[in-house]
Amino acid sequence: MFSHLRKRFGRGIVDSGETRVKESGLSSQSNGGQRQDFWGMSNAGRETSSPGTDLREKQAKKEKERLIEELQLITEKRNDLRDRLRFLTERSMKNRPYFRPNPYYEDLERMEEAVMSILHNLEMENTEIHENNQKLKKEITFSRNLLSQLLMENTCRKKLVPLKQGARRDILSVH
Repeated sequence: MFSHLRKRFGRGIVDSGETRVKESGLSSQSNGGQRQDFWGMSNAGRETSSPGTDLREKQAKKEKERLIEELQLITEKRNDLRDRLRFLTERSMKNRPYFRPNPYYEDLERMEEAVMSILHNLEMENTEIHENNQKLKKEITFSRNLLSQLLMENTCRKKLVPLKQGARRDILSVH
């Protein structure tokens, strides 16, 4: 990857022991013994940077930024594809003919199915008991209301009996 970037920016192979840059296939005498800077350009006779070199540096920076963005996008795509591949392979593990599941895992799956079945049955019984409880509460409320009405009627009759007898006496005494 770095060799690709060096080719893009026109860099040579850097000798770590010296500050000279050797172009591939050329000796250090081919540039007339002059030192070269990091970009492979000669330092002889140059004191200030010209507008041409500024333009090249700007282009190099733009190219570098573009390559960095491109590398980031490629890395993101690679990571996404890796995640998708991992998801697909994990999902299809059970469908593979050569895949032998762990017997302990199979036992655990069977136990989970049994527990889930028991849990479902308990939930169904719980809802049925709750409904029966609501019906019984309604019947208890109805019975209490009926009993209180009967008691009220009974007390009213007990109070009315002496009043009726007194009213009869009064009617008989008037006649």
